[in-house]
Amino acid sequence: MGEHTPAPSPGRSYYGFVLYLIGWACIFTYLLWAFVPHKYLSAFGLTYIPQPYWALAVPSVMITLILVFVFLIYPSINFLLAVPPHDIRNITDKMALKEEDYPNVGGFTVPPAYDLDISKVCRVLYRSQDP
Repeated sequence: MGEHTPAPSPGRSYYGFVLYLIGWACIFTYLLWAFVPHKYLSAFGLTYIPQPYWALAVPSVMITLILVFVFLIYPSINFLLAVPPHDIRNITDKMALKEEDYPNVGGFTVPPAYDLDISKVCRVLYRSQDP
């Protein structure tokens, strides 16, 4: 059994080429339906096709639905999934690396990266400026 990778393979290239051809065939058919008068299409035996009005109406409705999703529904879902501002998970989590987790290294080395304690940050940022 082969390893699953996102790398190109012959099978994927065949499927990709077929989808490419199908995409262009759909675009060509759509443009024919939208721009060629019905009397010419009925001469070829195509009598049961929707009116050209729908060639503009369907994409317009689809774009409107996509815009409603992008500007209303998607941000609303993100607001529902966000933690409230007073939640402790906004400050720290179980994966936080503390200063105590690292041994004391010499003064001439680069210190390791770790999360600062919120009380220490507040002391430095909001200390009183005594004259």
